[in-house]
Amino acid sequence: MSGYATYQDSPRNSSRAIFASVSSPPLVSEKEILAACEKAIRLAPAEFQPTLRESKELLGAPEWYPFELEAWPIGESVRKAFSRNPKLRKREVLLSKVVEVATCRNLRRGRQSFIMALGFVSARPYAEHLGAFLDDPDVDGHVLRTLLKMRAPGFARDAKLLLHSDKSWKRRWAKKYLDQHPSPQ
Repeated sequence: MSGYATYQDSPRNSSRAIFASVSSPPLVSEKEILAACEKAIRLAPAEFQPTLRESKELLGAPEWYPFELEAWPIGESVRKAFSRNPKLRKREVLLSKVVEVATCRNLRRGRQSFIMALGFVSARPYAEHLGAFLDDPDVDGHVLRTLLKMRAPGFARDAKLLLHSDKSWKRRWAKKYLDQHPSPQ
């Protein structure tokens, strides 16, 4: 296998426990956000890890690696910082660093919160970077939702593929995206 302990190896292995402890200290400065992003990047394993077995506790979703569980709340802290201080959303250095984490494939699902942190119109110049992951089942739905929030057209062809997802929430976002950004005929 991968050598990493899985979420199931820990004593708290219910689906509620995964994000019950999602809390990182509030990030307020540019320096803190950059440091948090660097920390998340350092969590990524050198090689892409295989998908873990399905978990009953996670309603059939694959188990999470510890590095995914550690990275996710960091991205949520970044999202909250952008929400609390909208001026940070205009800082190019911050956006590019968050995109760097969001596109680090080896972080697997730990990227989800970083992708969601970019869900605002001023991050639209980075839509192409995220759109490249519409075929990645670890983050495809999160990417689509973020593209909607960015009001980023141009991804209808890839969004159509999510209309056939086994996840209803992904189908719903795909339909909404296609309603707002129909593909050219």
